[in-house]
Amino acid sequence: MFRKTNRARAKQLNVVLLATLFVMGAAAQAGDTPRITANTDIKPVTTLSADEYRAVSLAAGRILLHTDKAREAIARKDKKTALKEINQGLTLVKLIERTLPKYKVTTEIKSGDTVYRSEEEVSDDYVPVFNEQYIEDVVVPVVQAKKKSHMAARMKQRKHAAKMGRKKFSPVAEEFSMWRRSSMKLNVTLAADALALAKTELDKDKADAADAALGVLQSEGVIFEFDEVELPLLEAADNLKLAELEISEGKGAAARATLKLASDDLKKYEQITGESRAKEVRELHHKIDKLIDSLASKNHPSGELEKVKKEIESYWEHVVKWFK
Repeated sequence: MFRKTNRARAKQLNVVLLATLFVMGAAAQAGDTPRITANTDIKPVTTLSADEYRAVSLAAGRILLHTDKAREAIARKDKKTALKEINQGLTLVKLIERTLPKYKVTTEIKSGDTVYRSEEEVSDDYVPVFNEQYIEDVVVPVVQAKKKSHMAARMKQRKHAAKMGRKKFSPVAEEFSMWRRSSMKLNVTLAADALALAKTELDKDKADAADAALGVLQSEGVIFEFDEVELPLLEAADNLKLAELEISEGKGAAARATLKLASDDLKKYEQITGESRAKEVRELHHKIDKLIDSLASKNHPSGELEKVKKEIESYWEHVVKWFK
């Protein structure tokens, strides 16, 4: 259904090269002159500035936003709006495709007088999704389409909710947990094909097929990645957001316990991050510890709890800025 990607071609090339190198290595170990040699050279053709990189990432996020809006319109049987959203997504795809960094890959394989040489220009199909402004609208629909990928996280949340005596876990916390687990990357090639197919099917009044194509974009066109070094930081951010919600619900004891977890997470992060960052991290978990003591020492009126909530929110924003 989807065309072959540059990434797929690059993977095939790598397989060929690795197989060739294996043969060469075996011959060398046997003391023979290599009967075949292979060389590859990769040179950048175009690169992105910091502002261009951010713009491309923002465009990727907007593609997912329009995809979800198109599916909502299809569910309402609003063909006109759905086509409008799909066309917006296709426009963004074109903008990204024109801008993506490109690389010239030169491959030469030689055996005796026979020489194979190939030159091709490739680009990375995956671009990071800038979602700082669209956490709820961009990330949540994608994660909902990837139910299996976040099942473990949901079970953990439900257990925590039960432990804290909460009958119903806050949807906002659930949404954040979906986002915080990793960074997102969009397969632009698959997005282009899925959006084009959805438009074709919708023009034929095949709404179900159009929706299915958009569903593939969300479930298969987005991958989640995380850096193990950042895991304590991710946990800290998650616990800070949960503590903020618990304060809103007047659950002081639960909030103190959750803040303690956030502080412990930051202490772990302090041990594995660079020295310049470690100082900032240390200062922040000291502030959290002081807040925990303050919450335990007295009863807070609703007005004062609102200040506590804003303070926790500022801690969360501070932590989020540390993500790579």
